[in-house]
Amino acid sequence: SDKPPEYNQGQVQEINKKVDSKIQRVEENILQWIDEETKTLKDTLEKDIVSIRTEVDTKNIEMNSKVQTSIADLKEEITEKVAIIDNKLMDNIFDTATDYIPNDTQEQSPGSVKAMWNKNEIAVPRGDDPRIICFNWINCNSGGAIDDDGVSDMHTVVIPIAGPYLLSLGCQLMGHSGGIQLKRNKREKLIDGGRSDIVDLNEDDVLEVYAEGGTKFKEVNLMGCLLRPRVFITPGTTM
Repeated sequence: SDKPPEYNQGQVQEINKKVDSKIQRVEENILQWIDEETKTLKDTLEKDIVSIRTEVDTKNIEMNSKVQTSIADLKEEITEKVAIIDNKLMDNIFDTATDYIPNDTQEQSPGSVKAMWNKNEIAVPRGDDPRIICFNWINCNSGGAIDDDGVSDMHTVVIPIAGPYLLSLGCQLMGHSGGIQLKRNKREKLIDGGRSDIVDLNEDDVLEVYAEGGTKFKEVNLMGCLLRPRVFITPGTTM
């Protein structure tokens, strides 16, 4: 029978060295492959993360832009609707106001409406100081806040009774610059053109409408209504 070859101790050691060397090379190759695969996976993952972040940032920018545009459009739409409502309110107030009768003396009481108009087209040159606006059409209770002689243009309202007033200042602006304001005693701004507000006024407060330089407008109107006198008024008396 065949016998397996016999190796001496030196040959066995040499074979073991060759086996160990092959195993070491295999391990090194495996480790190198693992390192290369790990690096490739890491690079790919980092590129994917950067791509995802870029896409998310782009979508966020687009979404924010759309949201801002939608908000701006909504604000513009609301402003237009408010302006339409204000104009309708002013028209209703003016249409239902008491006709002006110069020789008739009426009482100044809560709910009394005072309205002044200037339907002309007015322009204040750019760079000029604010200009007081005159009114050439008056509809109010005589003997009250507006001292109207039926001839002169009016520009001043003197408050006869202290208390909260509903004030409204309307106009049709014909440009994008300037504006009009209602001021008390030449200093304090009460409301801007196209606005309404309830303002507490003192007796003898002086109200005037000012137009800023560069303003072009028409159909300016001022309305005021005493809501409740600060001091009780005995029925049938006039202050």
